[in-house]
Amino acid sequence: MKPALEGFLHTHHFAITTAEAASIGISREVLRLLVARKVLTRVGRGAYVQTSALEREPYDAGRHVLRVHALVRSRPEDWAASHLSAALLWGLPVPQVPLERLHVCHARPVGTSRRRSDYSVHLCPGEERITRVEGLPVVAAATAVVGTALQVPHGPAVAAMDAALHRGLVSPDDLVEQLHAWAHVPEVVGARLAVARADGRSESPGESLLRLILLDLGLTVIPQYVVRDGDVVVARVDLYLPELGVVLEFDGRLKYAGQDGRQALAAEKHREDRIRALGYGVGRLTWECLTQPAVVSGVVARAARSAHPHLIATRAS
Repeated sequence: MKPALEGFLHTHHFAITTAEAASIGISREVLRLLVARKVLTRVGRGAYVQTSALEREPYDAGRHVLRVHALVRSRPEDWAASHLSAALLWGLPVPQVPLERLHVCHARPVGTSRRRSDYSVHLCPGEERITRVEGLPVVAAATAVVGTALQVPHGPAVAAMDAALHRGLVSPDDLVEQLHAWAHVPEVVGARLAVARADGRSESPGESLLRLILLDLGLTVIPQYVVRDGDVVVARVDLYLPELGVVLEFDGRLKYAGQDGRQALAAEKHREDRIRALGYGVGRLTWECLTQPAVVSGVVARAARSAHPHLIATRAS
């Protein structure tokens, strides 16, 4: 690989377009040769990503971001990243959905929507809803997450909205305003439900997905609940079910290997003992549980049997 090309790729998200290549003296013929040699991967007309960068990236979301960088830059005056692609560029989680297809929109109110083999081009959501992320044209965060909710299942849509709210990228009013703008879109019904259930207090995709399962079980759920012993803060827990006196923790964070891990485990057990002593039932769930609502229900039921609501009322007052 020519040094000029290697340097360009390393400073431009490992992506290059035909126009960018010409600016550093690389012809279309050379680009075609590099694709044939698998040095570059073509992601759209005039858009390429360094193949080794795609292979090194361990996550589907990361590979998607590399590809959409190249695609949008191939038509920077005409397109902006949109929908699911925009959500990923904003750094928002969209768990458990396929990420092969890229999504862009017209940057101006011209043109029609169309579907290519690897990407879709959508109508312009309004020029005022297009901004830039790291120099790349991208729809606003509220437009991105509501657009994502038009395309993906309920859980991932809410997880993306929760993260956007938690990070302060959007407000509830922003989401409602975007819903009004797309009121004529048939899929907006699902997006409305996602907006109604979004809660910026959830701090991870796993917590968001677990909260939705609990809501579907008919339970009242308070995310990031502060457990108190009188005026003393004992812990902040992932989820609290006030009707049952149950605290739930989503285990996606702590590792207990090695000396540091053993100390972390001991501290966590001490914290949990203090919570139980106040009358709360405690349950723990993992990513594996999120595909098994019956398992979640069983963990909640066991925790509820060990709860002592009268103690909670006494010690929390």
